[in-house]
Amino acid sequence: MKEEPTLPNKLARFAADHGFGLALPDGGLALDILLKVIDNLFNKEFGQERVRAMFELFKAEFQHVEKTKASHEDVQKAVQLAVWYDRARYAKVIGNALRSEEQIQDVASFIRTIEQLNERDLAVLRVINRVMNKDGDWRQQPMPVRGTRKVHPNTFIQRAQEMSIQVALALDQNGANDVVNREEGYGVCNRLQGFGLAHEIDVQARELPLTNYAFRLSTYGIRLLKLLGEEVPNYEFYVQKYTGK
Repeated sequence: MKEEPTLPNKLARFAADHGFGLALPDGGLALDILLKVIDNLFNKEFGQERVRAMFELFKAEFQHVEKTKASHEDVQKAVQLAVWYDRARYAKVIGNALRSEEQIQDVASFIRTIEQLNERDLAVLRVINRVMNKDGDWRQQPMPVRGTRKVHPNTFIQRAQEMSIQVALALDQNGANDVVNREEGYGVCNRLQGFGLAHEIDVQARELPLTNYAFRLSTYGIRLLKLLGEEVPNYEFYVQKYTGK
């Protein structure tokens, strides 16, 4: 009985049978992960063109796979989802996770979340990042917690009007002044909160429909934006781990 071909040979045979060349230097984990994706998805009516497109899409992003801190099994699941959803943008998300200095846990969950978000959701999430997450917000603390940084709730509360107006603009509501209806933007922010991407800051009792509101990013929201390739100030403070008393 012939032995099972090694992963590189098996994948090379598969590639040759379907007439496409791979440019994955040194094989290794990249080949292992992509082969498992094929095994799991190829028989589910995923045609040759989609498999070929998958390799072309991911081969550039897999340059860091040997040194990544991300779980290889998790990366495989994330690639499967990207192929299943047929979204080219997820290749960049996975590539950013592979390159991250921080170990990104459960990359696949970020892809599941992004798949459920629409463009309006993402537009508002970017507004929250731009308005409620500015350089200098996190202040150095005096003793006995020297070395840590914090951000005071008033920082967010004082920007409630700015945020309400900027969200309205992002949603193409008519006007950007004190009388624009806040309810549409407030609803999108609550939707983001439902996904664990943002947290509401208690500003005041809301009198419909004109009262301002304030939301800040969650750690999950910060990481998702980073994986999408957005510029995220204060990232290191959101994800920092405290030790000691």
